[in-house]
Amino acid sequence: MITRMRELTDRQKQRVRDLLADLVHINSAVTSTEQANRDRAEEQMAEYLTDHLTRMGMTVERQEVFPGRGNLIAHWSGQGRGKSLMLEAHMDTVPIEGMTIEPLAARIRDGKMFGRGSCDTKGAMAAFLTALALAKESDQLPADKLYFVATISEETGCQGAAALMEHGFRADAAIVGEPTRCQLVTAHKAPLWLELETLGRSCHASVPHRGVNAIEVMTRVVRFVHGPWTEYIQRNRHPLLAPSTSVVTMIEGGASLNIVPSRCQAHIDGRFIPGQAPDIIVAEFKRMLTDHLGSPDLFTITGVRKYSPLDCPPDAPLPTRLLQVCRQANRQDAPRGVDYFADTGPFSEAGIESVLFGPGDVAQAHTADEFLDLEQLYQATAIILALLTTHAGRSILEAAPPQGEPP
Repeated sequence: MITRMRELTDRQKQRVRDLLADLVHINSAVTSTEQANRDRAEEQMAEYLTDHLTRMGMTVERQEVFPGRGNLIAHWSGQGRGKSLMLEAHMDTVPIEGMTIEPLAARIRDGKMFGRGSCDTKGAMAAFLTALALAKESDQLPADKLYFVATISEETGCQGAAALMEHGFRADAAIVGEPTRCQLVTAHKAPLWLELETLGRSCHASVPHRGVNAIEVMTRVVRFVHGPWTEYIQRNRHPLLAPSTSVVTMIEGGASLNIVPSRCQAHIDGRFIPGQAPDIIVAEFKRMLTDHLGSPDLFTITGVRKYSPLDCPPDAPLPTRLLQVCRQANRQDAPRGVDYFADTGPFSEAGIESVLFGPGDVAQAHTADEFLDLEQLYQATAIILALLTTHAGRSILEAAPPQGEPP
């Protein structure tokens, strides 16, 4: 199948650029679940998108996750048959405090749009919405049922995407918007976050030998995590991903200057390649740390947060088709993997054939001067538009073509 890849017209570029500016103007920053629930952080964004999607002729369903905060699911009534494809982007951003630019101004300078969310991930959202609209207006939609989905609380642990799956929404495949430099990504790691407490025995600091210093025990834990544990988890390899990692990121301990502390807390950020079951990882961590410390009584795991990896077969229909377009647009010759995680995790765990794709470089995400290169925005829009229109009246998600079929 010959991919119909065309550069956007000036008018189409203006259209997607204006849409991105509108999205950046909206403050949808989330610092925590508590703050987001109190402020209804994505509500203004949801209202804007509902109006925009309705004007595109789509039916919009709101799926409440927390009071006043919900996912949006949009589709064209009567469009599509058989298989279904979701284009998804999250509505929330990281906080705007401490930025060195006007966070919501959407200023354009040197071919870049500056503002919170421009890169992560309102650029992908604007590209998806514009490509859908242009394909619809030219009557060149694929045979697959198309959904546009906007989720809440990706930045606080993909809560919106998880709720979407828990409420029973399904599609056969999903393109999830994240800054991938307009390249196809089929794999990412699985976060496993541990909260650990070391246990000691308090005494007066003038006679430290009478107690057990929980902070000293924690220093031994740190040496274990950054030494034997890291060596152990990096034995396994994935063809698209760097080795698994584990790092101590927070420590808190002590009650007073003159008291040997009986407790010390730490947080450990682990990022594991696909194929490693979280329960088995935690059990092995406990066993090895017990051996390292010489006793199971010196520590306890007080919290475990786990998230799903992404490991989409690169020869599945969606990545095969999308890679054909990316190859023509930017010469990408094979799928990539990334170390960060996204809404793809819950979707993949639910059996949805999922990939990451979008404009921008993740190096700019969450930064004090976040920006998106506008050429990336135009390229992402053109790639998704080509994917849709090349399959006008046909399925993107049919079986992958035989090896050797021309792109």
